[in-house]
Amino acid sequence: MSTMTVSTGLGRAAYRGAAPATPRVPASSTHLTRRGRLLLTLLVLTLLVVGAVLLSGGATALAGTDHATGTATAQRVTVRPGETLWQIAERVAPGTDPRETIARILDLNDLQTAQVQAGTALVLPRT
Repeated sequence: MSTMTVSTGLGRAAYRGAAPATPRVPASSTHLTRRGRLLLTLLVLTLLVVGAVLLSGGATALAGTDHATGTATAQRVTVRPGETLWQIAERVAPGTDPRETIARILDLNDLQTAQVQAGTALVLPRT
């Protein structure tokens, strides 16, 4: 007859040195998902656009008006005692409606009302 021997330590020792089926990732590493990469890309692009707008004079570009443009060569007038914006508008642009000229004067000079003090220097619209 034949003899069988069983070794008790062979079963566990065979599995100790074997590599695991999937590589283990350290718990401290971070992986960005596709959605995370997209969000990060959009955030960076938004910051770049905002920075470019601000560096290129974005406050006036976003407002749509630039009061400083053309005021260096624009005509200026000093309000005389008793003079009104209506009179100034008629003198500056005699062929147009004074209300339109007054509105342009108010806009150019950032005035809230049409009442002006004598001695006030006003920038007049080009005609």
